[in-house]
Amino acid sequence: MRCDACMHQIPAFLPSPITPPAETSPLSILNTAVTILRSQSLALSHLTDLYRADPETQNQYVTSIQLMHNALVTGGKIVLTGMGKSGKIADKLVATMNSLGIHAAALHPCDALHGDLGVLRPADVLVMITSSGNTPELNQLLPYLPSGLPRICLTCTPNSPLGRGSTAVLSADLPGSLLERAIYGVPAPTTSTTACLAVGDAVCITLSEIITAEQEERKKNFGRWHPGGAIGNDYKSEEQSAKPVFRDVMVPWVDVGSVETDADELEILRAAAGRLWVCVGNRKLFKAHELGQSSRKPAAVGLAVDGLRRVGPNDEVANLGRGEIVLVAKDMNNILGIYQGM
Repeated sequence: MRCDACMHQIPAFLPSPITPPAETSPLSILNTAVTILRSQSLALSHLTDLYRADPETQNQYVTSIQLMHNALVTGGKIVLTGMGKSGKIADKLVATMNSLGIHAAALHPCDALHGDLGVLRPADVLVMITSSGNTPELNQLLPYLPSGLPRICLTCTPNSPLGRGSTAVLSADLPGSLLERAIYGVPAPTTSTTACLAVGDAVCITLSEIITAEQEERKKNFGRWHPGGAIGNDYKSEEQSAKPVFRDVMVPWVDVGSVETDADELEILRAAAGRLWVCVGNRKLFKAHELGQSSRKPAAVGLAVDGLRRVGPNDEVANLGRGEIVLVAKDMNNILGIYQGM
């Protein structure tokens, strides 16, 4: 059998349904699939335009990110809740956040009323996921939430009871023509769940990039927190084949001893204790063991800091000459560490 719409061969071994559909044409079957996929694509395009051009949507998103980031940096966590399909989205977003090192937990609204409210702490932030913005189980939860707890509503209906009552709104607003009932006559969640999940995924990645600015560091962390499966195997292969970079092998600048130029011998010896390097007056670098063996203040035989070659933190160590000493730095005024070629 052949489908004229997509010009692919329909496998002859596919079993016949016990009750065949009213219209058994492969074209009719595929038309339904194409309609749903097109609707999902249009929903995402609409959200992209919304976040690109609508000031209120943009401001609410930034506020939501700030609330979540504030919770994380003060020792709190992000708690996500929702009913039905929205609850499944909450579970997925919690899993994504945790894999990115973002402390998050899921809370079922019904279980919350039967003891699970104890998961909420004063420093936390609550994200309620609801397509309608008027989920009864979430409304029932509101009177029992801790006073002052920031609430964010991720919803397809920003101008709704839960949306208006929240500290900030993550909009997944869709026009009526892209809602399920208008597309195929039944409000079974498809475009609305796709919209909420996509906005939630954007939140996860945004927070990850704020918390860890360097992409290489984010990749390393993700691999460490995701050691299983194909992702874990790929990370291990990359790690084994990757050439070392200065960030991974340098002596951090915070571990370099520091004394003023006019420091006495005792101060110098203290600065050298347990160190590999000591910087004197922010101008000269000395090997700490040499200072420790000295019975007098260092003469002008150290290495001039301004005269050392600078390399980037992600530059490959293999390009360094044997015995060469370099400073690892982001720029001329931001030294991260020191390394000597082996």
